[in-house]
Amino acid sequence: MDSFGFNVIENGIPRTQQYLIPSRAQCLACHTPQAGHALSFNTRQMNRSETIHGHTGNQIDLLRLAGYFTITPTSTTLLPRHLRPDETGFSLEARSRSYLAVNCASCHFAGGTAPGNFDMRPQLTFAQTGLLNGVAVQSGADPLNRLIVAGDTAHSIVLNRMAVTNGFTRMPSIGSAELDQGGITLITNWINQLATRQSYAQWRMLHFGNTTSPEGAPTFDADHDGQMNEQEFLTGTAPLLGGSLFTPQSGVQGSQSVFNFTLPPNRGYQIEISLDLLNWQLWDVPGNNGLPAASPHATFTAPLTDMQRFFRVLVREQ
Repeated sequence: MDSFGFNVIENGIPRTQQYLIPSRAQCLACHTPQAGHALSFNTRQMNRSETIHGHTGNQIDLLRLAGYFTITPTSTTLLPRHLRPDETGFSLEARSRSYLAVNCASCHFAGGTAPGNFDMRPQLTFAQTGLLNGVAVQSGADPLNRLIVAGDTAHSIVLNRMAVTNGFTRMPSIGSAELDQGGITLITNWINQLATRQSYAQWRMLHFGNTTSPEGAPTFDADHDGQMNEQEFLTGTAPLLGGSLFTPQSGVQGSQSVFNFTLPPNRGYQIEISLDLLNWQLWDVPGNNGLPAASPHATFTAPLTDMQRFFRVLVREQ
């Protein structure tokens, strides 16, 4: 393994940073068959605008136009992507999950090379990742330590690994010796916000007074309004009040078709359209990629190309 120093300016202060060139064995610790060898060569990472050989545009579109695909990909406006930490138009949780996916998920996923029973891939719901109150292989000296503890940064091992705090060694263990202060702040803020995140079990207790009765089961329609409890949970309606329904609004403003609705936090959504209520397809408009916005209020506009159009919203928990 070789190293060299180069000059950097950090917060206006010049310093020399030592750069280590990993050995072949170190590279292969992450670039594994399980991870697909070439890390980050995936739809979420490449669904962004860049300039390639003088051509500017979405990277997936540029590769398609250059003839690299044997199957035409889905419109890039409908595909999810990774989010930068500073994209505050998206929810804090979505940005944090993207950060963990980019930096950790190549090893920490089901079938990956890292030990543990958690999975940081972004397509999973937060509950499916196993991070919340998850038990780590190495949990340190404090029995209260867990992978992520809502509202408790001191006992959240993932953050402690990133920040090298509370007696934990650094992750990633190779590839960098610099602490990502921006990433540490992002995950810190997310963990603190998790104290207010409502799970289905908490929602069920709030509305039904327990977590075991059949009336509170996700597939039960307690108020007989045609919406199962899980749908009521996802859309923020009252499960015991038949008149409480998720009612998106659609209309026309000039030459634009407008569709808007309000959802609880941590909800991903995509809009489908139909001309006959039988055949549905995703509405190919910017922002319809399933990523949760920071605001609970969503508004979509697009040129009005049909005199009549039906809409429906597909909602999922993040």
